[in-house]
Amino acid sequence: MHSDRVLIVDQSAESREVLCALLARSGTASIEASRAAEAVSLAQQLRPQLIVLDADSDPSMDRQATRDLTAAARRTNTPIVLLGKITGAEIAFDPSELLAKPYHYGQLIRRIEGVLEQRRAA
Repeated sequence: MHSDRVLIVDQSAESREVLCALLARSGTASIEASRAAEAVSLAQQLRPQLIVLDADSDPSMDRQATRDLTAAARRTNTPIVLLGKITGAEIAFDPSELLAKPYHYGQLIRRIEGVLEQRRAA
């Protein structure tokens, strides 16, 4: 078992709950935030090994908070898996991974595990 922590940023409590349960099966701890603004301080304080950001779960998502979150991730070299339908031109950062919607949880878990594995190997 390992001590990876993943910060999940998603407005949907149900999506966060499912993802946390699936990650727990592999021994990965989860930190939850419903908004990017909340996630900024969590990322700085708890330094997760990965951030999963559902960029279009909240139509009124605060773009500045998202920029702040990605800046915090860059400072600590924390990869981000971005979930959504957005294009590269619409985002102000280069995510480690981009997973288009709709996605399946199995696909997302494999992507998360792959990024965490790469991080541990580095």
